[in-house]
Amino acid sequence: MPASPSPRDQLSADIHLLGDILGKVIRQQTGIELYELEERIRALAKVRRIDETPEIDAHLARLVDSLTLEQAETVARAFTTYFELVNLAEEMQRIRVLRQRERDLYPAPMKESIAAGIAALWEMGVDAQEMGRLLDRLHVELVFTAHPTEARRRTVLSKLRRISHALHELELRDLIPSEHAALVAQITSEITSLWATSRSRVTRPDVADEVKTGLYYLDSTVWDILPDIYQAMRKALAHYYPTLTPPARFLTFASWMGGDRDGNPFVTAPVTAETLRLHRGLAVERHRKSATEINRSLSMSDRLMSITPELAAALDSADAHDSAHVGYLRQRYPREPYRLFAAILAADLAAASQDDVVARLESPETAPPLPRLRTGDDLQTPLTLMDQSLRQKGFAPIAETELTRFLIQAGVFGLYAARLDIRQDSGYNDAVLTEILSHLGRCPDYAALAADDRVALLTQLLAEPAPDMAAWAGHPFSAETQETLHLFRLLAQAVRTYGAHILGPYIISMTRGVHDMLLPLLLAYWHGLNLHADQPEGLAIAPLFETRADLEAGPAIMAAAFAHPAYSRHLARLQRQQTIMIGYSDSNKDAGYLTANWELYRAQEGLAAVCQAHDVLLMLFHGRGGTIARGGGPANRAILAQPPGSVGGRIRITEQGEVIDIHYGQPAIARRHLEQVVHATLLASAPGRGVQPDPAWRTALDELSHLSYRAYRAFVYETPAFLAFWQQATPIDEINQLRIGSRPAKRKQGGAFTGLRAIPWGFSWMQSRFVLPSWYGLGTALETYALSGSGEERLEQLRAMYHQWPFFYTVLNNAQVSLGKADMGIARIYAQLVADDALRQQIFGHIAAEFERTVRWILLITGQREILDNEPILQRSIRRRNPYVDPLNFIQVSLIRRLRALPESDNDEARQLVRVIALTINGVASGLKNTG
Repeated sequence: MPASPSPRDQLSADIHLLGDILGKVIRQQTGIELYELEERIRALAKVRRIDETPEIDAHLARLVDSLTLEQAETVARAFTTYFELVNLAEEMQRIRVLRQRERDLYPAPMKESIAAGIAALWEMGVDAQEMGRLLDRLHVELVFTAHPTEARRRTVLSKLRRISHALHELELRDLIPSEHAALVAQITSEITSLWATSRSRVTRPDVADEVKTGLYYLDSTVWDILPDIYQAMRKALAHYYPTLTPPARFLTFASWMGGDRDGNPFVTAPVTAETLRLHRGLAVERHRKSATEINRSLSMSDRLMSITPELAAALDSADAHDSAHVGYLRQRYPREPYRLFAAILAADLAAASQDDVVARLESPETAPPLPRLRTGDDLQTPLTLMDQSLRQKGFAPIAETELTRFLIQAGVFGLYAARLDIRQDSGYNDAVLTEILSHLGRCPDYAALAADDRVALLTQLLAEPAPDMAAWAGHPFSAETQETLHLFRLLAQAVRTYGAHILGPYIISMTRGVHDMLLPLLLAYWHGLNLHADQPEGLAIAPLFETRADLEAGPAIMAAAFAHPAYSRHLARLQRQQTIMIGYSDSNKDAGYLTANWELYRAQEGLAAVCQAHDVLLMLFHGRGGTIARGGGPANRAILAQPPGSVGGRIRITEQGEVIDIHYGQPAIARRHLEQVVHATLLASAPGRGVQPDPAWRTALDELSHLSYRAYRAFVYETPAFLAFWQQATPIDEINQLRIGSRPAKRKQGGAFTGLRAIPWGFSWMQSRFVLPSWYGLGTALETYALSGSGEERLEQLRAMYHQWPFFYTVLNNAQVSLGKADMGIARIYAQLVADDALRQQIFGHIAAEFERTVRWILLITGQREILDNEPILQRSIRRRNPYVDPLNFIQVSLIRRLRALPESDNDEARQLVRVIALTINGVASGLKNTG
């Protein structure tokens, strides 16, 4: 019998299958000459990786420069499509490996699964009482955000998903030759369609497009796998802790899309209302389909079984509510009580789907009567009655197969699918309140007040009766103030109508003091939320600490907030639960990689201590992005590297940009990702887990952070030539022209650099292969620190810190990922875009030297021979991809040079160049599996 192919052979076979089909499509669609041109460029790029010399670089650059725009577009499309397909093959390989591991380990749990986490806690001696307390607190929430880093259209994503499904079918089904041929034909058809589909959007996506993209993943993947996660928890607890009840809602989802208005003028109150409609529409429709399915399957007759009195009473109540319709259903399903009850539920959900959410929120006084199903509880109650009746009457297997998944989905998604967060910048809120208080005659210039005076005034206003908002109707407030008042009216109506659970927290960007938290609390109070006796719950307030200074001040700010009388009352209504967000992107741009990570670590320690001292249940909200500079990297490792005591069973994490597709594009990978996140949260929350780092290590990190901060700030902020180099040597100007996200790349305030958002900042460095924000300053810090001691004493200390301290281990290993994706040879090609030779040599020479220094010292500390020796699969993947990414970088540089040489930037030729540059950006992002 022939041996089964190895996993690596299977991956190679998938890549060859997809590559051969793509080659055939290119020849058919463009002709043999263009195909051979693309192959010539590919061959040169492969030689370049074997023998990287200036002569080969010059040869490849001349060939690329000689391409017409049409040829450049075809070649760029070929490499871009290739990477999209290779990513699918690697995705299939990961699924293949996961399935084999599960087979090999069964019945033992998979590593980093929920079952493995529960087993580990049991083996650590965590008793049932301690475990019960952990489960009572356990809550993981993943938050989808629409930051402009996902460079692909939803149309392209859908095509790639269909190809992925066909690959999955080829792998798993026992196919006869004709079925195999049919699937290959289907893949060929999809690749042909993909080839002819424009990667560039015709228009910039609006906010509704982003909302629909987020809901696409909830609908196509998350909705169906969540019950599996909950079932995994239930089975693991039944095995190791049989006396404990699984938590009802320990893993949920939220979204910023349609609620994040920080710097995005296109997110308005009507857009938020439409977002809530779309969220509710998805949940109601999915639940309606589930109710229809159980209506078809629960056909048991009351001649052969009985139901509980509670279910019988609910049926009688439904008769009283709508006797005509229920009477019709009784005739249709005589003596089939479960089917009848499911049909009534499906009808109620159908009625809920017709509810005009936008009109109800915007014009409640003219809205029709509310449907019976408003909240998740309204759905769970009838489902629970059915479930209990089936189990009590001896039909538990039917309840298990027909109702359990539906019940879990009803509990997790409610009638809103995902909670909607609201975010606004503190400075924007200041301007709004300044105008309102001036109109009321309470303060001529609130924004000019000192922080303590602002707190005093807000404290007084929160203690007074709310003003008559109706009296403001005709006042000519600015557009910003009118929009803010409109938003809070909308939020108050949403909570009153559909319950507080539809909304996540109100997040205040750039929180600098208690006054920034009290201000939205005041606006909520004025609109009938938060501090009113008849409102048990309201709009949660979450500060966002982003810069180095704000992270340092965060614990003191929270201590002052907890002691404030009005905020304390607000907190009591939320069962003393507090969400605090920490930002990775802006802290990195502000302070550099190492310092940002250390300040984030210290801030978490301080925030956890303050919350514990004030008897507040903390949920830290990690604003992580896709790249290492923005907090990216494996989420489970990041959670385990958090300071001891800072997780406590509760964590919130953003899923941004292309990360959403990586984590949730394929059900098997999504399930694995979610299990890893829950597993890490469980272990990070174990009683007594983790020891505080050695005080000498903390002292070392303080010194390393200071050294890194000075090196980063001196270079990025204090070197006059740096800004010009960055603007010319990266595609930042071209990125700002792309139709990627709805939010502008720059804030209104600030210059070319300070006003730039951290996301395009990272995007530009990733595209040009510098990847500078993810490592710069680290090498100088390590070298200076190590060499300032006697002999190798400090180097040995750094080695001990790496091997024994999860935080430092993660910091260095994440930097390795960035260094592995960076390429100074390609970066040098981008540096050629800088017009001034002296400036180019000065800045690029400095960057290249720091890169080599960082690589050298990481290898000395880790004991590796090469970067990413600790991640051989990733190392091989990068090496396999580089010869195919390089041509895209060469083409991008060539086209940028042509674009910048044009006398005018707003003509047809410029627009065509930008379109093809956008295609190369898509390709590089797919090749590196990172954007910004």
